[in-house]
Formats: sequence, structure tokens, C-alpha cells
Amino acid sequence: MTKKIGILTSGGDAPGMNTLIFNIVKLCTKNNFYIYGIYNGFYGLYNKKIKLLNNKNFLNIWNSGGTFLKSSRFPELKNYQIRKKIIKNIKNKIDILIVVGGEGSYQGALKLSNMGLPCITIPGTIDNDILGTDYTIGYFTALENITKAIDNLIDTSVSHNRICILEVMGRKCGNLALTSSLACTCEIVITPEKKIKKKHIIKKIQNKSISNNIIIITENIYNIKKLAKKIEKETKIETKSVCLGHIQRGGKPICLDRILAYRMAFHAIKLIKKNKLNQCIGIKNNKIIHYKLNSIK
Repeated sequence: MTKKIGILTSGGDAPGMNTLIFNIVKLCTKNNFYIYGIYNGFYGLYNKKIKLLNNKNFLNIWNSGGTFLKSSRFPELKNYQIRKKIIKNIKNKIDILIVVGGEGSYQGALKLSNMGLPCITIPGTIDNDILGTDYTIGYFTALENITKAIDNLIDTSVSHNRICILEVMGRKCGNLALTSSLACTCEIVITPEKKIKKKHIIKKIQNKSISNNIIIITENIYNIKKLAKKIEKETKIETKSVCLGHIQRGGKPICLDRILAYRMAFHAIKLIKKNKLNQCIGIKNNKIIHYKLNSIK
């Protein structure tokens, strides 16, 4: 019996999602599987935004940023009746669902799998905050974007002898802030895992423990505009704040994300061929692995 596979991208977009979709379609076609694209994430699954895909649908998406299938957040999925309608919508249409996204997407996949829809999840988020994997698709490109932004800020900040606070994404994970600070030798980095009190930040600046004038901070820790004003008032050094925002999430995926996307796509189809379902895909010590979806509870 020919397998009918659906794929959706959910939550925040991440560079490399299109590379993954491209390779999933390519591999499904090669194995004579039907592959259906679900547009706008779980919302599209609920509203029957489903289309049969083939290699001719998107010849040029493999190296583009964002997601060809679009994405959205659909908190209504928590509602049992909503999920019940989804299961009814796809009956006899989709046998297996591939869900690409972050933590919330994994929870959605788990809920649907518990109602009888076999799922495979693939980590696609710049935040790199999925348990069970060393890296997520999109992380490397976002890190590269942040590093370039810091390099530019250092040039202008040092020229004017001013301090700049740069806020990066990450939600509740400080991975992007920490690794970008290492790449750019920034001495002050503030993350959810290691918050630094304002008075200690000011003391470091007063003691001249900051060489390149840049402070990196993960989003939702401090109001960076207020923090900048406080630093300027206490140190008498002009201080600016910059929220990098969605710029760090866009752009063509770099080679590391493209290769990771291909390897995870290959592993997903391998699991489907073996009928090993309800699995999460990850990478550990440079080896592609899988683990049970219900282990994420």
C-alpha cells in the first residue's frame, strides 16, 4: 500500500525549512510515496489547506529562507474538539504527518499522535531549544546573522566610544546569545540561564571589563531601552540599545543548516520505510538519531 505523507511547518520560521521540504518531497517521490504539503501549519490542517506536492511545485526553494508552506501559531490545537475535526479532515488522506518546528509544534504532534495520527517531528527553530538534539535547523544561520550584526555594531560603537546593548532571540534559551558572544569576544552576555543584575553590569563597565563595547542579551529579560538609560546615567558613557528582531531569522540558510536539513529528511523517510513512527529526529555527536515522541512529555 502506497504511503500518504503530510508535512507542515509550525511556529516560527527557520532558515533551512525549505531545504528540508525540498528533500522530503524528493525522497518521497523516489520511494513512490504521496507527499502532501499542509499550508499554514496546524491551522491549515484544520482548514484543509492541503496540496499534493511534486518536484515541479518548487524547483527553486531548496536554498531560500523562510518556509514555502507558510507557518502560523495555532493555540486552538489544545482543544480536543479541534483535534477531533483535524483527524476527521485527514481520514483516508494522510497516513503519516511530518511536523517541523519547535517545542510547541512537538506538543501538537504528540497530541495528534495520541489520537491515532502517526507523527514524526523534525526540529526547526533558530532558538536551538529542543531537548534530545544538539542542534536545530535554522540555528546556524541565525547565529551567523547575529555575528555579522555584532561585527557591524562593534565598528560604530568603538568609533564613538559608546556602549551598545544587543537583544537577540532565544525565548527561554540563551544559546544564541552565548555562542554569538563567544564568536565576537563580548565579555557581558545575559541569558535566561545566567542573568546578571544591573548593578553588576554597571560595575563591570566602570571597572573597564568590557573591551568591545557590546552587551548581548536574550529577549524578555530586561527592557533594553531602560537598561541603556540606567547604564548611561551611572557610567556617563553614551549607551544605545538595538533589538535585532526578525532580521536574524531571515535569509538563505548557510551550508550547515542545508546539510542538517538533508540528513534529517533522509532519516525521516528511512523511519517511514521501516514503519517506525511517532519518533522525534535529532542529532547527537554529529550522528542523526531518533527517540520516542512520547518521551517529550
